[in-house]
Amino acid sequence: MKQNTKRNIRLLLINLVAMIAVVVIIPYIVLLWIDSYTHHGETYSVPDVCGMQLEEAKELLRKSNLDLEIIDYKYKKGAAENEVVEQMPVANARVKQGRKIMLTMSSKSKPVAAIPSVIDNCSLREAEARLKAAGFVIADVVTIEGEKDWVYAVKYNGRELVNGENVPREAKLVIVVGSGEKRVVDEAVIDEGYFE
Repeated sequence: MKQNTKRNIRLLLINLVAMIAVVVIIPYIVLLWIDSYTHHGETYSVPDVCGMQLEEAKELLRKSNLDLEIIDYKYKKGAAENEVVEQMPVANARVKQGRKIMLTMSSKSKPVAAIPSVIDNCSLREAEARLKAAGFVIADVVTIEGEKDWVYAVKYNGRELVNGENVPREAKLVIVVGSGEKRVVDEAVIDEGYFE
């Protein structure tokens, strides 16, 4: 009986050591491996590449152990073609090795947008809201004889536009609206003998 008790105690101690190993030691080793694998605590400062040409930015990011991805092209007045105009994360942010820095590059062509259907289709207030939402600038509002605040035309550089026409974004437009004064309509001369 005494021998069985010693054997049971020995088995209990072996199981206890095994449980400690499973609960404490193995997770500790796994955490050390994860820290090593993910380079926990190792960060790199993101260099400022805005204003650089693509190849120049690519080389600087490569030297900083970072990668890049071009996510968009955008027109920026005064910027050369393929110049970095925006980056994410921003300069001096701390990131992990191999992180992709998202770049927006400049494009030479001005973005265009279609004139919304406002000509002879809505009021001044609605036309202004729709044109501004499409990215245009209202430079002036000119009145002519006609229904008050009804949009009769939209002009760009002195030329009348049509609904749906493509114009550079941020173009300065002139809206031609009615003043509320009635237009003079020529009445047809009716032959009195016509109704006889």
